[in-house]
Amino acid sequence: MTQKQQETCYQYWPQTGMVKFGEYTVDLTEEQTVIGYTIRKLSLSNTESGSAHQIVQLHITNWSPDGRCHNLSTVTSVISQMTNIQITTGNRPIVVHCSDTVGRSGMFCAIVTTIERCKTEGVVDVFQVVKALRVQKPGAVLTVAHYHLLFEAVLVYLDSFDTYSTFLSDKNP
Repeated sequence: MTQKQQETCYQYWPQTGMVKFGEYTVDLTEEQTVIGYTIRKLSLSNTESGSAHQIVQLHITNWSPDGRCHNLSTVTSVISQMTNIQITTGNRPIVVHCSDTVGRSGMFCAIVTTIERCKTEGVVDVFQVVKALRVQKPGAVLTVAHYHLLFEAVLVYLDSFDTYSTFLSDKNP
């Protein structure tokens, strides 16, 4: 994958069909483009052991490497989609990454964690979320613009619910 004509990371999924990496194959089984992001269903197989795992990839396409997200409702839609996938798949692990390993992925983790803490504690405490996140991901949420984006994304998410009780019922559908 490239940004500003510079390769930033290797695309590990095929555009169509299957790609092989040593003993592993990645098969693109389904792809759906939604406004601002793409949903991919992948099958990851180990050809030596025969084991296979089904993966759902949510790829945000309208969040630029400089951290500007062109539509925050895309991020909140991905969070809702991710929550639904977790519910239907039995809380399988989630992997969040971006090309520089900390910028957009750090922001996404901060947004999700802030929303989850708001659901469980009823409080939006961005400072504590960022402080805890930086223990595992130093360099996450560094600028005033990052904090602004974090607050805006949480606000967009909370505003998507008619009432507080609707918001609370979302955590336990």
